[in-house]
Amino acid sequence: MQHLRRLSLAALVVAATAWGSPVHAQALEKVKVATTFLGLWDTSQPTFCKDRGEFSKAGLDVEVTSTRGGSENVQAVTAGGMDIGFSPGTNSVLAAYMQGAKIKIISSEFIGQNDTYFYVRADSPLKTVDDIKGKSVAYPRPGGSSEGVLLGLKAERQIDFKAVATGAMDATFTLVMTNQIDVGYSILPNQLDSVAKGEIRVLFSGDEVKKQRTISARTIIASADFVKNRRATLEKFMRVLDGCIDWAYAHEDESSKMYAALNKVSAPTAAKALAFYKRSTLAFGPMLGWDDVVKQSLDAKFISAPPTPDQVKDLIDIVYTTRK
Repeated sequence: MQHLRRLSLAALVVAATAWGSPVHAQALEKVKVATTFLGLWDTSQPTFCKDRGEFSKAGLDVEVTSTRGGSENVQAVTAGGMDIGFSPGTNSVLAAYMQGAKIKIISSEFIGQNDTYFYVRADSPLKTVDDIKGKSVAYPRPGGSSEGVLLGLKAERQIDFKAVATGAMDATFTLVMTNQIDVGYSILPNQLDSVAKGEIRVLFSGDEVKKQRTISARTIIASADFVKNRRATLEKFMRVLDGCIDWAYAHEDESSKMYAALNKVSAPTAAKALAFYKRSTLAFGPMLGWDDVVKQSLDAKFISAPPTPDQVKDLIDIVYTTRK
């Protein structure tokens, strides 16, 4: 009997060891996510959720990679390296799809553009948005949501200026401070410390363009194969992430510390940036202002013709909607 008990105990030890071993970790479902500009409040949510262990609790092994701008994000998915593209500009997604990319829009990611702002040197003669006529204005990369702001501004205010793709925010800041470009772009909380120091001034924000306030300027995409073959996994990812965002807003003291640490900014700066993000702007679900997005893409020549109803039906496949 004692021999049998020893065997049973040994079996339990082996089972427990196996459960805590890398073999168990390998049982988690792998999901690869490309996020645009890691460090922004909305684009950092997958990373925060992973760091808190919520994905692994749900049986997901989520890998997060940062990309620079909408077109690079879409390319990461279309090239096959990433399963999900988190927060590319809707213009870039539509352009890629119309060129044959096998992707699906699975949700709106961010509504409006109030977290994007455009700035000048503190000593710049530019005082209002109307002063940018004939000036050079930065945006990250073609097809991104920041470019969408400038396209909308041109159309809505009839202001003629030169939009210039300058890449990363730190590089753009250097271009502005060395007078190589008139107006820089940034997304909260980046460069807020420079605003506080009096080095730069905010000239206008993305919501200066009325039509940008209520459209799904940024979206979430997935490869068509991933949606087809692993839809349940995709739904789980979205559901867990949505719950993590709920937690972040319910525990702002803790989440703002994570936000500050990730961006290497002060806690007051992080808190100031968070004030611009309402929970409702991060709601997952249907695409808003779709007709305006299509017109914007046509005007900017990202696409040569609007998508047909069948193409829209094929492209947009909403997987999950935020709980009310």
